[in-house]
Amino acid sequence: MLMQIHVSNLITIHELNLEFSSGTTVLTGETGTGKSILIDAIELALGSRASEHIVRPGQDKADISLCFDISKLPEAIAWLRNFDLDQGTNECIIRRTISKDGRSRSYINGMPTTLQPLRELSELLIDIHGQHEHQTLLKSEKQREMLDNFAGHPALTLKVASLAEDFRALSQEIMALQKLTQERNARTEFLSFQLQELEELNITPDEFQALDLEHKQLAHAGELLQNINVALNFLTENEEKNSLGLLHQALQALETIQHVDPKISSWVENLKTAVIQISETESDLQHYLNSVDLDPERLSWLENRISTLFDVARKHKISPNELYEFQKKLSTELKELANSDERLNQLSSHLKKIEKQYHETAKKLSESRAKASKKLAKEITTTIHELALPHAEFKVSLDQDTIPDLSPHGLEKIAFEITTNPGQPMQALAKVASGGELSRISLAIHIATAEQHTIPTLIFDEVDVGISGGVAEIVGKLLRYLGNTHQVFCITHLPQVAAQGHHHVRVEKMTHDQITQTHIQSLAHAEKIQEIARMLGGVAITQKTIEHAREMVENVE
Repeated sequence: MLMQIHVSNLITIHELNLEFSSGTTVLTGETGTGKSILIDAIELALGSRASEHIVRPGQDKADISLCFDISKLPEAIAWLRNFDLDQGTNECIIRRTISKDGRSRSYINGMPTTLQPLRELSELLIDIHGQHEHQTLLKSEKQREMLDNFAGHPALTLKVASLAEDFRALSQEIMALQKLTQERNARTEFLSFQLQELEELNITPDEFQALDLEHKQLAHAGELLQNINVALNFLTENEEKNSLGLLHQALQALETIQHVDPKISSWVENLKTAVIQISETESDLQHYLNSVDLDPERLSWLENRISTLFDVARKHKISPNELYEFQKKLSTELKELANSDERLNQLSSHLKKIEKQYHETAKKLSESRAKASKKLAKEITTTIHELALPHAEFKVSLDQDTIPDLSPHGLEKIAFEITTNPGQPMQALAKVASGGELSRISLAIHIATAEQHTIPTLIFDEVDVGISGGVAEIVGKLLRYLGNTHQVFCITHLPQVAAQGHHHVRVEKMTHDQITQTHIQSLAHAEKIQEIARMLGGVAITQKTIEHAREMVENVE
């Protein structure tokens, strides 16, 4: 719902602040006052084409801000979150500035944006009728949505869309598999050759790391033996002096005096630990010394094996460590190729089941749409006849010839069609030339789908063109009725329509010292009666006219 609008320096508006409520708000004013300027401001804020001529003379820029309550608009909230524009509140503020050189800037909740996303968001917030630029009702997808909402079959539409998506995804998988199958023979031969070469090598897990370690040991065996013998000599084997013998002598000396000072006992323990560790090290070195094999033939074999593994790995552009896993990967792919026919048959069978389910569900959706379309067309036609279009006929067309196979939207294209005069063929709603006719038709559609309509704010311009008297009163009552479930704005020059509004806004244009300004203000009850009296009586407003106006306002149901 639109809660507030702020406008500065727009054409003849110097400064404007207005707050709005739910219900139906009528906008009136004398001929030539520019009653549509408020709607123009809203359209500009929501992304319509702007030029430098709309900036008030003598000013640098025009500034328009709209504040919406989106607490009951989950689609708008989701849209804002998707673009990281959600402020975590129930408000959405849209602002646009237009400079005198024609450039403009737009903002959503204080963040700069381009016009395209702004227009996307605006379609979730407001619907303007009477100007072709801003009418979502003329779009085929909107007409389909309105019929489906009127029919009340959301489960069917969701299932059809889901099955269509499953069919599309599975079809792509089958196409990829078919392409792979066509290349299978060449790929199988290539993989078999590569795998045979790897299998002949009989590679084992972590083999290269083990080979590399053993090679290092054999290649440096002489150096290992020499230095280990030197270490053993210093540790235990030197008859005159060795580390273990010296430690035993030091231990014996301290044990002799440890009764003199208790803290010597800890040193004794440390030496005992050192004796044990050196003894264990000496044993490990002896064992290692005995295991070192100075085998030239083994060393030569290791070098050849490592060289072979390097050559094969280089051919496949991997490291020798990766050869075993690479062999497993080739083996898996070869098995998948061998089983591709079976997999393709399984997928094709599943695709046929999905296609069958789709057509069964889509047929139910089509039947539901056909039934709802007749009811909707009848209700809209009846309402249109009451709106000074007595010969009009409304139709919901369900065309199954222009829909691609397995469309996520079902088997048919939905189009709202109308003929307003006898003998004329049905034509698409978008081709209706008269703005007044189109606005009244839109009103009838919104009345018929009021309970299902999701856009909360509706604006009707020129809805009363070409009507008067009783028909005007009917239009007013319908707008008031629509205001029970929506926020409705209506520009009117008819007192019968204006009297039905829940709220009343007057537009006045004044000129002083050759400067023209537009003033827009909300009217209290007494001011509303005075305004309707003006609409009834023109320049000369008599007491009788005022009483007539009061009667019209107070007799509103």
